[in-house]
Amino acid sequence: MAYVIINKFIPATLYPLKAPYAMVPEYVTIHNTYNDATALNEIAYMTRNTAPVSYHVAIDDKYAVQAIPFTRNTFHAGDGPVGNGNRKSIGIEICYSKSGGPKYVAAEANTVEYVSHLLKRYGWGIDRVKWHQDWSGKKCPHRIIDEGRLQSVKDRIAKRLAELKNPKLVSMDEPQKEDDELKFSSPSLKAETEFTLQSKARREIIVNAAIASGAQPFWKERLNNGTITDGDILALAAKYTVAVNK
Repeated sequence: MAYVIINKFIPATLYPLKAPYAMVPEYVTIHNTYNDATALNEIAYMTRNTAPVSYHVAIDDKYAVQAIPFTRNTFHAGDGPVGNGNRKSIGIEICYSKSGGPKYVAAEANTVEYVSHLLKRYGWGIDRVKWHQDWSGKKCPHRIIDEGRLQSVKDRIAKRLAELKNPKLVSMDEPQKEDDELKFSSPSLKAETEFTLQSKARREIIVNAAIASGAQPFWKERLNNGTITDGDILALAAKYTVAVNK
């Protein structure tokens, strides 16, 4: 799956209510939202309400939206002000979980990818992945529990993490991309250049995300009429803190 990462951080003035403690994360906790709102709407609601309830990231079929830095705690696990769930874990909400369907399937697949990257980033194993239920006994993530897939979702995360650590483990059945004639001085430069040469669909995701974060709407017109350049796409992604994972 492909998704766009958007940072929509809450103002620091909300830290006393939503994220009062400094945190060195040790776990990732997965939730289902139990409604059908988009990730951007989930974050908007969490930001504007006055309840001491919070989480770090909401993920849907298109976006992974982060609202609180991983260096701050959030109140998502139901285990109190000193519980490890609330004080030491990154809270991830999977959107569209009430009704399910294709959008939920895509949101869950994006979450598997996102969490796998988090585990790799921190050097963690699958044992660091927790369910909301693990901390407080609440039936959450409700859809994954109801469908009897707690272990299979963890298995998917573990498999993807292994692939990220060792790309040779990717199935040999997966089509292999031919090398371009271009040569690159570093892997990061190669990744950045390939990023600018994605399909129109991928460009549309980036432009829409940038506009949602404050970019001018005319960028959509330029995308549609073909006048937007690779440099424009990269500039929008950089300015509006947008990234694409796939």
